[in-house]
Amino acid sequence: MNRSIGSMLLATFVLRVSTAVTGGMLVFLVDDMTRNQGTGPGAISLLTGGFYMTELTGAILFGVLADRYGRKIIMLLGPLFGGVAVAMTGLTTHLPVLFVTRLLEGSSTAASIPSTLGFIAAETENNESLRGRVVSLFELVSLGGMLTVGPALAGVLWEHYGRPAFFLNCVFYGLAFCLYAYGVHEVPRNRQADIVAPIAVRKKATSEVSRYLRIATNRKVLLFAPTWLAINAILGLWALQAPLLLRGNIEDSSQLLMHGISPQTIGFGTAALAVVFGSGILFWGLVYARFRRTTMLLLGVGAFVVMTFDILAINHLGGTSTTLLVALGAVAVLSLFVMSGATPAALGLLADVSEGFEADRSAIMGLYSVFLGMGQVLGAILGGAAASWKGIDGLIVATGGLLVVGIVALLNLRAHEATMVPETTARRSFELSP
Repeated sequence: MNRSIGSMLLATFVLRVSTAVTGGMLVFLVDDMTRNQGTGPGAISLLTGGFYMTELTGAILFGVLADRYGRKIIMLLGPLFGGVAVAMTGLTTHLPVLFVTRLLEGSSTAASIPSTLGFIAAETENNESLRGRVVSLFELVSLGGMLTVGPALAGVLWEHYGRPAFFLNCVFYGLAFCLYAYGVHEVPRNRQADIVAPIAVRKKATSEVSRYLRIATNRKVLLFAPTWLAINAILGLWALQAPLLLRGNIEDSSQLLMHGISPQTIGFGTAALAVVFGSGILFWGLVYARFRRTTMLLLGVGAFVVMTFDILAINHLGGTSTTLLVALGAVAVLSLFVMSGATPAALGLLADVSEGFEADRSAIMGLYSVFLGMGQVLGAILGGAAASWKGIDGLIVATGGLLVVGIVALLNLRAHEATMVPETTARRSFELSP
């Protein structure tokens, strides 16, 4: 692993921390703004929907631009947009303006992810072991920043500084910008055949948009999309609504998890779960080359199912016995560890697919962000309605429906997996994997 990859991973971590701090403190800001109105879940869903709508549409544009003009310059736009967004957030309490800041924050992610993942795909070409390590580390630093350090800092900063903490967060965006600018080097010109599309290919395309649409609707991509959409919708509805429900803003005495928890406790609790998730990602990164991608996805989705029933039991039975609560907690930890393998498997599968699109690596890898954004928008919509309906139980019902969709799509994906990856990768993967 070279210095450029290391700098990219560190910059990604810092950028994800800053994004999570902004999003986490925004939840508490909106909660305080709407506390006496009962509109918190709907407002959060609207703001988050704006973020992910911008991410999924912007990823299309920035993926194409990264392939044409180089990945590094597009990477730099991520912290730039984010810094402007967080400064604006600290200056307002008006929901329409906050919605604009969410659009800017979404543009930050839209610029950084396709360019970064395109860089990873190019740097790990023909090296499956390195690709497994790098995609796992990318997921680890991304989730570590978004789910561990970021939420913990958001809770601490909000409780100690309130709204001025948004301006402190600008420092993280500045650090990420410097790491991208001075640590990451563009792929040398003699290795950039995959950045500039061949003239023959460009002559066949009537526009960049039509070319991208053909990529996005490729059969291999469409096989991958439904499962990844379902997984991200589940993650989205829990990440967006659980903090408000755990804080006890929608009261339901029959549900243990809705009795009221402080923002700082929520932040550190989320961080502890993320440590378990990150440990799982490290494990799956080590054994990545030994498993079929769909095997890892199946194990992950199966763990989602176990976790769903486990949360239901905790919510209604956890208060009856300390021993039972500890046992249910242990099941949750184990399930989380297993389900962590789904994210590097999905990213690795998409990187394998990109081998057939050498002129459009960033555009293909940008689909990771597009489907993530679409899933999060779906999760925001379902989560807002489910949380208002039945709180935590509502989220469990919504999760069950999405899991059915994900499992059916995943079984179809597994049946066609051999046709999705390069022949050498497929042969190596199927020889080593169950």
